Amino acid sequence: MSKRFAQLLDEREVILLDGATGTELQRRGVPTPLPLWTGDAARRAPEVLKQIHLDYLAAGVDVVTANTFRTTPYTMRKLGNADDAVELTQRSVALAREACNEVAHGLVAGSLAPLEDCFHPELVPAHDVLAAEHAAHARNLRDAGVDLLLVETMNTTREAHAAAEAALQTGLPVLVSLILDPQGEGDLLSGEDLDVVWAHIRPLPVAGFLVNCSPHRILTKALGRMQWRGDARPIGAYANFGSENVTDGWTPDTTTPAADYGRVVATWRELGARIIGGCCGTSPEHLRAAREVITTTP
Repeated sequence: MSKRFAQLLDEREVILLDGATGTELQRRGVPTPLPLWTGDAARRAPEVLKQIHLDYLAAGVDVVTANTFRTTPYTMRKLGNADDAVELTQRSVALAREACNEVAHGLVAGSLAPLEDCFHPELVPAHDVLAAEHAAHARNLRDAGVDLLLVETMNTTREAHAAAEAALQTGLPVLVSLILDPQGEGDLLSGEDLDVVWAHIRPLPVAGFLVNCSPHRILTKALGRMQWRGDARPIGAYANFGSENVTDGWTPDTTTPAADYGRVVATWRELGARIIGGCCGTSPEHLRAAREVITTTP
């Protein structure tokens, strides 16, 4: 585990991740059309992207996630721009690092997302494709200088496992996060049982286990099932607010006050969550509410 992340775990009872990037870009006037989504934001709107990181840091987050959810060689190759993967990954990480340096705090996580649409587990490619593509992206992130790798929004056991193995090859600390059925009881979006999935992932030397990009009530159910004895590694969650759309990825919920996220975070703390953030539809104000609860909760 990198010394910086290990030190952060030692110093913080709770590590606060940042919130959404895609919906923040939309909110600030930067279009995010699918399938590239936010992949080229570091080229199209670098100052906006950097300001998003700065706003999250000002809200009190400990880790900002570089905008690398869709800067993979796999995505760029399908769009006919394979050579863009390295450049966009490097630019995205550099902007996140610049923001952290500017305020003199914060680590940078690199995002490894599902190769296909995270809401469509039926599209997950074969194992050999998963292994090769995630390894290439993980190397790009390592070379760009991230502090840790966030294998996130994984919708099947096999892609979560393949991406985690690829990420671990870099020698960086790795967090693994799963996307859950928004109408269920805390199981994977693919329909796989959460307990069975974690039984496959937990033997890997990853640094922590999370659930994300699902309504907070579903993540709460999952955290209630992640009460493992004899494993000191942290658990955590980051919820979404809103709904998926096929144009630019997400329609945020603008009716629920961001301050309400504090009550969600308080519940997660009671369930032992040590890594907390926000996903699609969350903003710096959601994370500010989370920080207030974390700071005031014993």
